[in-house]
Amino acid sequence: MSFKTCAEETLNVAVLVASKGQRMAYEHLAIEFEKQHPDIHINYLSQNDKHYKHSIHQWLTQTKGLDVLYWQAGLRLNQIAAQGLLEPLDELWQAQHWQKHFPKGIQAIIRQDDHIYGLPYSYYQWGFYYKKSLFSQLNITAPQTWAEFISVCEKLKSSGVTPIVVGGKGLWPIASWFDYLNLRINGLAFHQQVMKGHIPYTDVRVRNVFSKWKQLIDLGYFIPTMNNKNWQEALPYIYRDIAGMTLLGNFAEQHIAKKRSDDIAFFHFPQIDQNIPLHEETPIEIFVIPKNAPNKAAAKLFLTFVGRPDIQESLNEELGYIAPHNQAKKNPYYDPHPNIEMKENNRGLAQYYDRDTAELMAIEGVKIMSAFLNNADVELTTHNLEEVRLQAFADDHVQP
Repeated sequence: MSFKTCAEETLNVAVLVASKGQRMAYEHLAIEFEKQHPDIHINYLSQNDKHYKHSIHQWLTQTKGLDVLYWQAGLRLNQIAAQGLLEPLDELWQAQHWQKHFPKGIQAIIRQDDHIYGLPYSYYQWGFYYKKSLFSQLNITAPQTWAEFISVCEKLKSSGVTPIVVGGKGLWPIASWFDYLNLRINGLAFHQQVMKGHIPYTDVRVRNVFSKWKQLIDLGYFIPTMNNKNWQEALPYIYRDIAGMTLLGNFAEQHIAKKRSDDIAFFHFPQIDQNIPLHEETPIEIFVIPKNAPNKAAAKLFLTFVGRPDIQESLNEELGYIAPHNQAKKNPYYDPHPNIEMKENNRGLAQYYDRDTAELMAIEGVKIMSAFLNNADVELTTHNLEEVRLQAFADDHVQP
C-alpha cells in the first residue's frame, strides 16, 4: 500500500505527556520519522492527562481536526469509534500484516463493529514497587499469594513501616485497588461486566471486594490522609522506609529517582483465589486517525512507521514501557507474568477503571473510592457507587 503526500506537509499529532522523559521520547520519534520522510514535519500538541481528556472531544468533533491522536484502548475507544469519529484502519492493518505481529488480545480490544481503529505502540503493567534493601533487611521476599502478602504487611508494620502508601491527590490511582481485588476475587469476565454497568455495585460479589479492601484498611496497612499527595509524591515514602509498597503502573519508571532506581523492584498483585486466572491491568497506548483528519495519507505513513518493531523497541525503551509488537525486544526490567496478557490465545485484557467504564462512572467512582480509604464503609460506598451506575448507564437500561 502506498500513500501519496504533498511536499512539506505538516502532520499535527496530539500526545498525552506526563513527564519530561515522555516528551523527549516523542521528540526523538518525530526526528527519526522526519529523517525518513523529509517532506513531512511533525507538529506535536502535547497536554497532560486532565487537559487531554477534555480536548480530545473538541478535536474529534471540530470541522478540521488533527491528523493523529494518542488515545487509550478500552471502552472509551469503543465509544468514540461507535460515534463514527475515527477512521477504520482495516486496510492498513492488512497491508502491514499487523494481525500476525500483535497479540489477538490487543487486536480484540481495539476492534469495534468488526473494524479495527488503532495502532498499539506501548503497553505497561501494574504492580507493587518496593525497596529491595528494606525487604532484604527484614528477610522479606516478594509475595505471590494473598497469605504471603498479609505476612509481608505484618512484618513491615511490626518493624515500624506502614505497609502501603497511595498517592490519592489525583484520585485515579486509588481505583487500581478496586480493579485488582475484583480481578483476583471475581475474575476478568465479572470485572468486565461491572465496568460495562451490567452488574450492580450492591451485588454481594462487589461487596466482597470492598470487604477485602476494608480488612487491609482496618489493619492499619495504609498510610492515612494521603489525599493531599499525588502518586509521584508518594514515592519518597518508599525511598525513606516510611512505607513498604505502592501499587502503580510502569509509568512510575520515569519518576523513580535515578540514585534510587537500582534499589527499587516490582512484583505483580498476589493471587487471592487459586481458581481465578491471573489477569493483569495492562493499559494499552494507541494512535488513531480521526475521521476529520485533513492529512490522512501522511497520518497512515506515520502509523506505518510507528508500527515497525525497531521503532516500537526504541520508543518504549525511552518511555519505560513495553512494545506490543511481537518482534520487538521487551523492556528487560519487567518480567511479564507467565499467565498474563500477551499470550496469543488470551483475548481478555483489563485496561484500567477510568478506561474500561463510562466517563461519569469513572469520574465519580474514583471520588467515592477515595472516600472509602478514609471511612472504610462498605455499605455507604457500594450504595453511592450504585447510584452513579444508574445515572452513568441510564441509556443502557441497566439492571437496578
